Amino acid sequence: MNKKLYFWVSVILFTIVVGVIFFRAGDQEQSFFSPELKKIKADLVLYGVRYRRDARGKASEWLVRARLARFYEKKREVDFDTVRITFRPGSKSPVKVSAMRGQYRISGGILSVSGKVRVTGVKDYTLLTDVLFYYPDKKIIEAPGNVVLIRSSGDKLTGKDLVYLLKEHKLLLYFPRAIIKEEDVGA
Repeated sequence: MNKKLYFWVSVILFTIVVGVIFFRAGDQEQSFFSPELKKIKADLVLYGVRYRRDARGKASEWLVRARLARFYEKKREVDFDTVRITFRPGSKSPVKVSAMRGQYRISGGILSVSGKVRVTGVKDYTLLTDVLFYYPDKKIIEAPGNVVLIRSSGDKLTGKDLVYLLKEHKLLLYFPRAIIKEEDVGA
């Protein structure tokens, strides 16, 4: 009887040892980080990013905060997920942009954002659009396509294609259409 007990105990222990070795070998091939890293094509991935763009000898031009940033060295581009940007045009009030995605082209310095773009600090308006570009050399923000400007009073101004001069805080809107609240019409 003891021989049978020893036999079954050794079979169970052998099975446990083989199982542990088998599962450990599987873990080594697929560690906690490796599946994610194999999918990423970027040269550098950063989480919880905060990047400040400074011109030499001048005050900070803009500040980028993002949930995730991917840097592609050959393309000289950075992609952002869940991005917030604060532009600081001189002594004027800051312009704040939030979007689902962003891209910064290092060679040209062009910054673009897309996906539920929301901009505050443009006069007395909140700007809503799908795509927005920033050209640092010209200090210009462009929003091609449909745009909605909502004033703090609730009035709306819609149009196609917007150009905003950051330094001068001047706005150009093509094909505007105003939607004014009724109580403003009688005043």
